[in-house]
Amino acid sequence: MRLSKNFTLDELIRSDTAKKKGYVEQYNPPKEALDNLRRLVENVLQPARDRLGESITVTSGYRCDRLNKALGGAASSQHRLGQAADLVASSNAKLFEVLRSTPFDQLIWEFGDADQPAWVHVSYSERHRRQVLRAMKEGGKTVYRKWA
Repeated sequence: MRLSKNFTLDELIRSDTAKKKGYVEQYNPPKEALDNLRRLVENVLQPARDRLGESITVTSGYRCDRLNKALGGAASSQHRLGQAADLVASSNAKLFEVLRSTPFDQLIWEFGDADQPAWVHVSYSERHRRQVLRAMKEGGKTVYRKWA
């Protein structure tokens, strides 16, 4: 199912882990999650793709509860609601800057270094917190710092 000119439902629910573990519910998201995925694509992903002018790869989108737990995701993860996606592009730093111009809820520079994140996490919800963070490891634990 096409959600926009450049994004399909399949790429937003795809998961090698779910396939390997037999989490069939991953491929049948509830209506609320589907509606949220549509809003995420329409308001954030497609506008970012149009502005970037190149493809954006979704490495993680919707996650059913079992998949989220298997991946070590937070119990409150917006991925579980279809409100979040992890993304990569030819320049993740440029992607991050382009996403800042969208009406995101949360935007995270995920790991990497000062020049390039390893990937970019973005979410969209009615909260519109405009929260910009950087994820990093400190003492073996993931911490989130406010973007300066």
